[in-house]
Amino acid sequence: MSPSCFMVFLGVDADLHNYPTLIKNLDEGYEVVINSNADPNLAPKGKASVTILASANYHNFPKRGTEEYSKKKEELAEMLIQKAEKAIPGLSKNIIVKDTATPKTLERYTLTPEGAIYIFDQSTAVKRPYFKTPIKGLYLAGASTFPAGGIEAVVISGIICANDICNWKQT
Repeated sequence: MSPSCFMVFLGVDADLHNYPTLIKNLDEGYEVVINSNADPNLAPKGKASVTILASANYHNFPKRGTEEYSKKKEELAEMLIQKAEKAIPGLSKNIIVKDTATPKTLERYTLTPEGAIYIFDQSTAVKRPYFKTPIKGLYLAGASTFPAGGIEAVVISGIICANDICNWKQT
């Protein structure tokens, strides 16, 4: 399976359009995505939608719904916000909305084992099923199929299926 991650979602009362959409800090192991820079419709004018991500191990989180789980989520969120603040000064002072997702959150909502963000490992050694099946009219699309996981690959998977279906000639 692929790895998982811990995510912090922020609604921020700050105009961040002068920042890059993606800020990667390889030394400290996190990424900041300013979603509203990629799509201005994701936040009102003068505000921003931000996601901070870091890799995370499913087994490092206590059982969902416990006090320990909530405490760990809050501690990790604050740590990531502080790290992101090095790239975006004043970030923490402008937070309007904050939510988090752990590997256990991802498992709960996406039903992926241990919150695997790309389903299978993204290495080339993994052979994913092709979109056509031996059953006429049954197609496969999504992160578990060709070409791979991730938003772009899943969209491509859907486009490949849709194109084939639209050109499908019944006999």
